[in-house]
Amino acid sequence: MLRRFWEYMTDKRQLSMRDRATDELHWKVNISPIGMCGAVTALLLILFVVLLLLMAYTSVLDILPGYRTKAERTNEALVESIMRIDLMEHNMEELLAYNEAVATVMGGSTPALHSTVMTDTIRYDKSRILPTRADSLLRAALESTTGEYSLSNTKPLQTEAAMFSAPMRGTITRNFDAPESSYDVAIMSLDDEVSVSAIENGTVVATEEMADGTKSVTIQHTGGYLSVYKHLGEVLVRKGQMVQSGAVVGRLSATKDGAKSSELGFELWRDGTAVDPERYILF
Repeated sequence: MLRRFWEYMTDKRQLSMRDRATDELHWKVNISPIGMCGAVTALLLILFVVLLLLMAYTSVLDILPGYRTKAERTNEALVESIMRIDLMEHNMEELLAYNEAVATVMGGSTPALHSTVMTDTIRYDKSRILPTRADSLLRAALESTTGEYSLSNTKPLQTEAAMFSAPMRGTITRNFDAPESSYDVAIMSLDDEVSVSAIENGTVVATEEMADGTKSVTIQHTGGYLSVYKHLGEVLVRKGQMVQSGAVVGRLSATKDGAKSSELGFELWRDGTAVDPERYILF
């Protein structure tokens, strides 16, 4: 039966065109069913290659509904760049104002009180604030070689603008310290906040249970960034799930008395190296 089928597929048929009136033969071609299938397959392959070339080297995709055009993608990138520039400008203005106030205090004077109103006819108010005891205490703290506010212990300036949203509203109680192998920051929640959110769009790559009985979530972001959320009592995502920025990924675990939530342990990694989260996030 297989032999008969093969003979049927390879047996050539004649396709011809004749004159209707005189029955004169104009042209003919001999082709088998398997040859016809090969010709159709080759035609479909050629059409597929032509379609790929059109998609790669022309703007044919721009006319498809729901597809973002090149102009729209460029506009989104431009808006994102403008937002980052505005944030950097705001941080620079705050830094310059802080440096000006410190220089004034170190010079033995008191900072000037500036008006928040600025028009063509109204200038900044340069009136001086009356010296207070707080000025003397601040100056002494800045000139001291030890202490939290000592200029000799000033941290290096941030080199990156804030790129991610905070995982939760709270106060940092332990800072990043790579030499001491302390790669996370501890965040104490405000107003009994227990929800922990993703700092950026990403994919959950791990959910683990820690030695102390709490749980952790690890999320992979674009640009080689990896965020880790530790000391969770409840995990609301699963491995492989895609999450949006600000989406709740878990809740903090309660302390033994159940009256207060524990601190969130948060780590940020870039290209396999732990980095200080405070350089990328405004807590």
